[in-house]
Amino acid sequence: MHSGSHRTKGSLVIGLDLGGTKIAAGVVASTGKLLSSIRLPTPASGVRRDLGALHDAARAAAVAAQVPWRTIRAIGVGVPGAFDPQTGTVWAPNLPGWKKVPLGRELGRALNHPVFVEGDRNVQALAEAWRGAGGGRVLNMVFLTVGTGIGAGLILDGRLVPGTRGVAGAAGWMAVEGIWRPIYGRVGCLEAEGAGPAVARLAQMKLRSSPSSLIRKLAANRPITAEAVAEAARGGDQTARNVLKEAGANLGRGVASIVSLLNPELVVIGGGLAGVGELILAPLRRAALQWGQPLASRQVRIVRSRLGGDAGVLGAARYAFIQLEEKN
Repeated sequence: MHSGSHRTKGSLVIGLDLGGTKIAAGVVASTGKLLSSIRLPTPASGVRRDLGALHDAARAAAVAAQVPWRTIRAIGVGVPGAFDPQTGTVWAPNLPGWKKVPLGRELGRALNHPVFVEGDRNVQALAEAWRGAGGGRVLNMVFLTVGTGIGAGLILDGRLVPGTRGVAGAAGWMAVEGIWRPIYGRVGCLEAEGAGPAVARLAQMKLRSSPSSLIRKLAANRPITAEAVAEAARGGDQTARNVLKEAGANLGRGVASIVSLLNPELVVIGGGLAGVGELILAPLRRAALQWGQPLASRQVRIVRSRLGGDAGVLGAARYAFIQLEEKN
């Protein structure tokens, strides 16, 4: 066998990104090069069918990359929830039936390869450190995903920190308010005050005093969404900008606590709300600086994710490579 094909053989894995609505998959080389990219809908109608779709996505990724199945060394999977390292099971609250699923074992048996599982925010943190804003050089970094929910992936001294039961990084539960509200018990305080639904709720409240806002036009008799608020803000609407300023400041207080506690060199903001850009990042940075430990807050860089839709696949692949290295 000539050295070229031997080299590829030792360095290909498949990354799988299981989401509430879609599954993304790709073959990834150890250099970080994505050799194929597949998207399939998540059946979300029970564990069996979801496992079947993950299996199909992995096979389809290998076919699309035109690589023989035997050259794949392992499969990494990012899941929307927590992977409990003590029981080897996945809990994914947004997927029907995913209570204590032994995903690695089941999928490994079906694909006849080692399968390594981790929470999606953790694998996205690995992706950012490897191929994104971290540029492969950052040892202390936090990836904060802000969309419908809020979660963080923590990388400290170059290692992922999943916690005792895989729940570390549940940043949505950080307390940024002084008075308890019942919603905090359901989704967490920071999430209730800073995630996508919070932006929509704040807008709803502010529209009572400024009904002529562009938000109202863009929502056009439909429920107000964070997207409509962002669009109105880009169009120069002051009410929408104030909403994003407030949500950004709430997020910034959460980031201040993270930065003070962990002293990272980099905080990467990802997820749907990161797409709003500086309209939310500027107030976030200001609040982080104001509320955070002065030394830690002055030296941290707070940037937007650069990887977009491929972060989950790249990160799951990176996790598989790390696990393979540790097993050898």
